[in-house]
Amino acid sequence: MRIVTWNIKHAELRGLDAIAERLRALEADAIALQEVDRGVLRSNREDQPRLLGDVLSMAHGFAPALSLEGGEYGCALLVRPQLIGNRPLAVKTLPLPGGDGPGEETRTLLSARAAGHRIFVAHLDLPAELRERQADAIIAALGSARGAILLGDFNEGRSGHAVRRLTASGLRDAWDDTFADERPTAPGDRPQERIDLVLLGEGVGPARATQIIDSDASDHPLVVVDL
Repeated sequence: MRIVTWNIKHAELRGLDAIAERLRALEADAIALQEVDRGVLRSNREDQPRLLGDVLSMAHGFAPALSLEGGEYGCALLVRPQLIGNRPLAVKTLPLPGGDGPGEETRTLLSARAAGHRIFVAHLDLPAELRERQADAIIAALGSARGAILLGDFNEGRSGHAVRRLTASGLRDAWDDTFADERPTAPGDRPQERIDLVLLGEGVGPARATQIIDSDASDHPLVVVDL
């Protein structure tokens, strides 16, 4: 099973066709996306989750985090229909802490089931203390890490307090399975940390291969994990 996580920056840099082209080449089974627009003026009112799902022949789900320019912005998940019995992808959206203080945005956790796994997609906020509270909310939502896959942009590396809380709860960094070389993924103009992560629970994997793939279609690279 090939899983991917990618912050696509609402396809601002080269458009949605370039995003789809890069994803198509990977032939992934499940794709987690962050910074996705649906009906937002800045992206020509595109329903980006649906359009990507259609062009890639994948089921799609969307978890809106905030209202923006007449539409919504959040995370999405694309899944091969065969992994969910060729039915529409059922997703749940859980609000995460935040959105009340200076510099905070509302964020949500997307959850779905596919191929016998519980899949979660998140994009943690910038304030460090808030990320810790968001991590605690994710841990509570998971209940148990068994059978869980958590993908996303965590806005901190594996040594960050929020990520360490998540790994202490029973999740592990996919990089630990493959002993792959560490490589930063952000910020785009001067990468310093690998903040785009795939965390695996007990009973998932092990990961057979992990890779980071650059693309000029976003300011983040793609993170690809083969289970």
